[in-house]
Amino acid sequence: MLKHKLIIFLLALLMLSLNACTGVMIKEATYAPLKAKPGQEQALADFLIEGAALVSKTEPKTLVWAGLKNKDGMMIFDAFEDASGRDAHFAGQVAAALKDNAEALVQGGWDNGVLADVKNPKVLSAKTSGNPGEMKIAMFVPFKAKAGQAGALADFLKSAASMVEKTEPKTAYWFAIQISEEEFAVIDFFADQSGVDAHFSGEVAAALKANSDTLIDGGWDDGVVANVQKFEVLVMISK
Repeated sequence: MLKHKLIIFLLALLMLSLNACTGVMIKEATYAPLKAKPGQEQALADFLIEGAALVSKTEPKTLVWAGLKNKDGMMIFDAFEDASGRDAHFAGQVAAALKDNAEALVQGGWDNGVLADVKNPKVLSAKTSGNPGEMKIAMFVPFKAKAGQAGALADFLKSAASMVEKTEPKTAYWFAIQISEEEFAVIDFFADQSGVDAHFSGEVAAALKANSDTLIDGGWDDGVVANVQKFEVLVMISK
């Protein structure tokens, strides 16, 4: 019965996606968690803020770029139309500047503090709207598919952006990404806490919760809620 309900839900979302604007041009993403060296937290944050302007000027294929910060560290998230955009990004001026300054700013330096933690996921679906300069909060939620359920979970996430588009006006940016065969995540951006609250009480979250025991390793509490990470958006650009 649960599987039958999931199929019906996915079909409904697929129908909605025919009329939804969900950022279909974005197919690739990169994210890199960073830990500042002791005493260099503000310097690293300033670097990310300044880096956004350089990305905007010199990287036409980087469609989204965000510098994020929370109590545990920082993160860069960026998104591209295709792999050529990512390649251009890593060959660009911001990556070169981070490499030059990593030894001073980042724990582990360039090789162990940056490259070792870079992930290059596929974007399964996305919503991109709103003014990136107004984004103040980002939520990053990684989770793992149950054995044999990666395909079903990917299908759910591919369809969910259209529901976000239809029902969550305060969720300005929403990305569902596949990190590996069984690892997935959602990262979304909001102007304020009311958008976060509306998102987590919305239809997509409810549907994921209802199906989490089937799809997600650890279920809702241990597989999703326990992994929620909240970030301050230091800077964000979107093209």
